[in-house]
Amino acid sequence: MTVLARESPAADWLDALPLGNGRLGAMAWGDPTRARFGLNESTLWSGMPGVDAAHRTDAETARAARQEALTLFRAGRESEAERALGVLGASWSQAFQPVGDLVVEVPGALPGPRELDLVAALHRVRTPPGEHVSYVSAADEVLVHAVPLAAGASLRVSLDSPQVEEHREELPDGLDLVLRVPSDSPPGHAPGRPPVRWDEDAPRVAVAVRWQHGSGADGEGRAVLVAAVVTSWTSFGRRPDRPAAEILAEAREQAEGALARGEAELLARHAAAPLPGAHEMGIELPREGRTGLLGDVLAYGRYLLAASSRPGLPPANLQGLWNELPRPPWSSNFTTNINVEMNHWPAATAHVPDAAAALEAWVGLLRETGRETARRLYDSGGWVLHHNSDAWGYTDPVDGDASWAIWPMGGLWLELQLEDLSRFTGEEPVARAARRLPALRETAAFALDLLREDQAGEHLVTFPSTSPENRWRTTDGQVLALTEGSGMDRWLVRGVLSALLEAAELTGAAEDPLLERARAALPRVQGPRVGADGRLLEWHDALDEAEPAHRHVSHLATIFPGTERLSPEIEAAAIASLEARGDEATGWSLAWKTALWARLHRPEKVQDLLELFLRDARTEDGERSGLYPNLFSAHPPFQMDANFGIVAAVAECLVQSHRGEIELLPALAPLLATGSVRGLRARPGVVVDLAWEDGRPTSVRLAALGPGAAGEHTVRLGAAQVVVDLPADGTAVELGEDELRALAGAH
Repeated sequence: MTVLARESPAADWLDALPLGNGRLGAMAWGDPTRARFGLNESTLWSGMPGVDAAHRTDAETARAARQEALTLFRAGRESEAERALGVLGASWSQAFQPVGDLVVEVPGALPGPRELDLVAALHRVRTPPGEHVSYVSAADEVLVHAVPLAAGASLRVSLDSPQVEEHREELPDGLDLVLRVPSDSPPGHAPGRPPVRWDEDAPRVAVAVRWQHGSGADGEGRAVLVAAVVTSWTSFGRRPDRPAAEILAEAREQAEGALARGEAELLARHAAAPLPGAHEMGIELPREGRTGLLGDVLAYGRYLLAASSRPGLPPANLQGLWNELPRPPWSSNFTTNINVEMNHWPAATAHVPDAAAALEAWVGLLRETGRETARRLYDSGGWVLHHNSDAWGYTDPVDGDASWAIWPMGGLWLELQLEDLSRFTGEEPVARAARRLPALRETAAFALDLLREDQAGEHLVTFPSTSPENRWRTTDGQVLALTEGSGMDRWLVRGVLSALLEAAELTGAAEDPLLERARAALPRVQGPRVGADGRLLEWHDALDEAEPAHRHVSHLATIFPGTERLSPEIEAAAIASLEARGDEATGWSLAWKTALWARLHRPEKVQDLLELFLRDARTEDGERSGLYPNLFSAHPPFQMDANFGIVAAVAECLVQSHRGEIELLPALAPLLATGSVRGLRARPGVVVDLAWEDGRPTSVRLAALGPGAAGEHTVRLGAAQVVVDLPADGTAVELGEDELRALAGAH
């Protein structure tokens, strides 16, 4: 059991502790006298499908801009080419919205320490009269807050929101509200800073709060409050047009039904419906010092991802599920050039099943909306996604700087992410390939249409292309982003085409024009390339870096999360690239670099990055990457991606399976010298229970999740290896003393 403990109430929002059931979220401040909960609901977003339609670039304008840009770029007039493509992005994605702050005042309450139990998903404040217990129930879809209450005292309850209040009704033991969120919320960085709009057809949210006194076993001494939150969301791709009366009636029914159960039954039902995977996976590290903090961070990351994900609803966003601002940084949206993918890196290895399912459902929406965007902007088949999206499936480029706006590769990366997640399930390879083949075909269709011959006519390159958010410098000092065939693009295209052809071969798919094109194109798309300085090339050529220590390391994605076998030369070039980039970075970049060093078997560098990750984000001079008081990770400002990414990075330190083997303890940093893990997942669907002491394994248990993972597996530690035969029925196989001795001796 992992518990985050604090001695006093939260001083600010980044000291509060998060609760969530995959849909409903609450930031608990932990003051027993004035309990405050910042409420969120995963479907509460500004806008609706098509809100950007009036701003979209038409097909004729887009075609002319792409043709002009290619001509200018090939003529060496790169800056003009980049400007020409600026017309493709004319709008913005929408913003994740807060519900508001629920405050519960408890007369006569006494102070006490607070804690968050990450397995039970319970927030407690321990006071002399009794515990103040809070949780977000998946069984009853409400926030529950139960407190000791002196005889004759009454709770005082209020709810304040930054949204437009359309209805408020105060009852003797209840409170009802209907709120309207913006119909259009441009990000703060949008050119010209367009105003927020509040049209009448905007989404709504209803809140129903109910409470009762004297709810203890003897009828006295306790009070229980429940809060239900319902939005006008209907489903992916549809307008959020449920009537206000309907959603308010549903919220009332949820709140009143939950309250009628009483405190004991509510808690029992909550315990019987834990966050999926909560009891199936865990990492235990010694509790002292930085190692203890790292153990908390790892358990926390899994908890946060499970608490902010539910199949059929929007997946974990840039802030997971927790946002206090109506116009948050980067709209608290889905940034697809690293952040959404990083959010879901641990979904398989650390077993957060609902996160993987939520991502898959949302990508299904993007395929639908992205087909029209691909045809309109690129004259292409398949579907396209650029660097920002939202709950409504926004897929156009945004109006903004070319370094992030001109990047049409988001669909390829998300499809590769889903492809890798599917390889941890234990599904039969042929069945898995048949399930994935239609999506891979569609993604490959766009990739093939985007490719162009390079000027020498030898290779195929993407155009337009950028290396996300990074820039290069021309010989006359101009700083640009536009290129062709960037390192990340080549990795993504090769990955999608390879996955398509593998799936087609496994299923025996008949040869057709698309497969023929993919088979012909793949050898002409270059893999990772090494420059004269020994580093991996980030762009199409050895260009002068405008910011050598840039936070993005997109050209190294072939190392991680990539899974292809790489030569020693490529790995050496990746090491040189990472060393040149330096360690210091934003929070999510620290997590990515940690994973990269783990893949490269460099535990001493993993240690360096972990030390940076675990430091305090707040200093006397301001903020930096690190951890806020509640262990949320700092970009800065707060972003949740690093909390998720660090879990995946440490998982790579303990078990790697991308080379066709199960490799144990490949990058064991000093902070990880001793510990145990249960329920870790390896490809192609193997559950790994592992304990080690001073870097040597003391127990290893393996089990197949399904028939696709049954059979013989090579288990490796350093130069030593053993072969384990796993039965299809999931029976665990434990390595014997001789096998452990062989592995430990070689290590």
